[in-house]
Amino acid sequence: MEGYISETVALFRQMAIFQGLDDAQLAELESFFQRAKVQKGDLIVEEGSPGDYFYIIYSGRLLVWHATPNGREEVATLIRGDYFGEEALLFGQPRLASVSALEESELLLVDQEKFGAMLSLYPSLRISFTATAESRHLAEKEHFDWLGNDEAIYLITRKHELFLWRSLILPIFIVILGIPLAVWGMMMTSVFLQHVLLVLGGLFIGGGVLWGIWNWIDWGNDYYIITNQRVVWLENVIGIYSSRREAPLTTILTVNKLTTQIGRIFNYGTIDVRTFTGAIVMRNMANPDLFEAFLRGHRERAQKRTLEQERQSMRDALRTRLLMQESGKTPVGNQPSPKPAMPLRAAPMLAQDRKKAFKEMINTFFMMRYESQGVITYRKHWLVLIRKTLQPSLAILALIAFTIYLIYRIGIQHEGFLLSGLTWTFLLVMGYIAVGLWWLYHYLDWSNDIYQLTPEQILDIEKKPLGREDKKTASLDSILSVEHDRKGILRLLFNYGDVIINVGQTQFTFDGVSNPDQVHQDIRAHMEARARKKRERELAQERERMMEWLSVYHEEEKNLRQSSNGD
Repeated sequence: MEGYISETVALFRQMAIFQGLDDAQLAELESFFQRAKVQKGDLIVEEGSPGDYFYIIYSGRLLVWHATPNGREEVATLIRGDYFGEEALLFGQPRLASVSALEESELLLVDQEKFGAMLSLYPSLRISFTATAESRHLAEKEHFDWLGNDEAIYLITRKHELFLWRSLILPIFIVILGIPLAVWGMMMTSVFLQHVLLVLGGLFIGGGVLWGIWNWIDWGNDYYIITNQRVVWLENVIGIYSSRREAPLTTILTVNKLTTQIGRIFNYGTIDVRTFTGAIVMRNMANPDLFEAFLRGHRERAQKRTLEQERQSMRDALRTRLLMQESGKTPVGNQPSPKPAMPLRAAPMLAQDRKKAFKEMINTFFMMRYESQGVITYRKHWLVLIRKTLQPSLAILALIAFTIYLIYRIGIQHEGFLLSGLTWTFLLVMGYIAVGLWWLYHYLDWSNDIYQLTPEQILDIEKKPLGREDKKTASLDSILSVEHDRKGILRLLFNYGDVIINVGQTQFTFDGVSNPDQVHQDIRAHMEARARKKRERELAQERERMMEWLSVYHEEEKNLRQSSNGD
C-alpha cells in the first residue's frame, strides 16, 4: 500500500495541474481518489451524459471520440498522467465527448462532492482546471488541422485582454470624433458643408468601427498552445500573414518567464522558450505563471516518455529477434527487399481539387506567408507589391477620377464633352479592362515569385506571367549556414529583408520577405527536425546491430550449453 501511495504521489508530481503542491499536500490529495480498472473496449464516459466523476489515468491508454453518422471521429489518445471530466464538474455541462479504453487501464477517480472539497482545500487547482477546461472547449471550436492523430491539447492562452483594449483606444477615439462631425453636418444650412461633414463623420465612424473589429479579430487569432508533443505559437493577420512557430517538448532547453511590475499587477508576461535552433518568444500572454508551470511539467513528462519508449522499443526488438530465431524464421531486416513497384501515373486534377485550389488562391491572395500540407510558402513583402503595381494603380485612380468628371459633366450638367456618352462608356470599359490586366500582370509577377520550405528541401521559384519559370532547389542536409539582414530605414520600419542561405558553392537568397528573423527560425527548425529524424534512423540501425550481436550471443550461448551437455 505504501508503494502504491508513493507511486501515486510520484505521478501527481509529474502533472502540471498539481505544480506548486508539496509531497505532503499531494499525499493528502491522493486520499480523495479511488481506483478503478477498465478493460479494453469499455466505455468510461458517454458524450452528452451528465458529469459525475473526474478521472486521472494511472496506467493504460484511453481514446477520446465523437459519435458521427458514419461511425466515430477520433479526437485524442490519453495516456498515463492525462485527465478528463473536469469541465462537466466545473460548469455543470454534459460530457462533450466519449472516452473508451484502448487497452486494460487503471484510473484514479473522484466524485463531484469530493472534487468540490478538493478545490476548496486547494483553490489554486480551480485556476488550473478552469484553464484546461476552457482550452479543450476552444480546441473543439477551432479544429486545428495541424494536430497529429495522437496529439492532445493541454493548454491554450492568448495575449492579455489589456492589449486588446489598448488596440481599441484609437478606433474608439476616431468614432467619438466622427459623431460630432456628423451632428454638426446635420445642423449646417449650407448644402455643400452639410454633405462634406456628413461624409467625413460617416467615414470616421465607419472606419473606426471597422478598425476596431479588425483589431478584435486580430487579437483573437493569436494563440499560445501546449500539446503533449510540442509548444506552439500561432499568429495570424487576416488575409496578410499566417504563422506557426513550434518546438517539440523534448528539444526545449530552458523556459524563462519575463514580467514587469505592471505585468505582475495585471497578470501578464512573456515566456521565452529556448531550443537548439533558437528561441520562441511569446509576448504579453495572460497568466504566464500557469503557462510556465504547464510547459515545464509536460516537458519533463515528454522526456521521460521518450526514454520509456526507447527502452520499450529495445525490449520489443530483442523479443521479436529471439522469438524469430527460436522459430527459425528470417529476421525482417535480413529478408530480401521486395521488387520496386511500377511508378503510378499522375491522376488528372478533379473538379473538387480545382475548387480547392481556387479557394486556396483566394484565401492567400495578398498573404506574404502561408502554410499548406506541411509546406510553408513565402512571398515578397507587400511594399514590393505596391512598387510593382504603382503605375497601373495610378492609372486606375486617374481613370476613376476621369469617370467621376464625365459623370458630373455629362450626367449632371448635361453638357457634351468631345464625344457622345455611349462612346465614352465604351472607351472607359476598354480602359478599365486594359489597366486591370496591366495591374493583374504585375500582381501575378509578385505572386509567382515564391520561396518554399518543405520538410526535406528549400525552393526558390521565379515565374514570369506568360513567360519562363526558373526553379532552384536544395536539400536541407546540404545547407551550411543561414543569415538574414534588414538594410535601410524602410526595411527596419516595416520589418522585411533578405534571408541568405549558403548551400555548398551556391547561395540562395529569399529577397524582400516579411519578418526575415522568423523565416530564419523556420529554416533552422526544419533543419533540426530533419536532423532529429536522421538521428532516430541511425539509432534504429544501431539498435538493430545491437540486436544482431545479442542474438548471435544468445545462439552461441545455446550452442555452448548443448555442447557441454553432450560432453
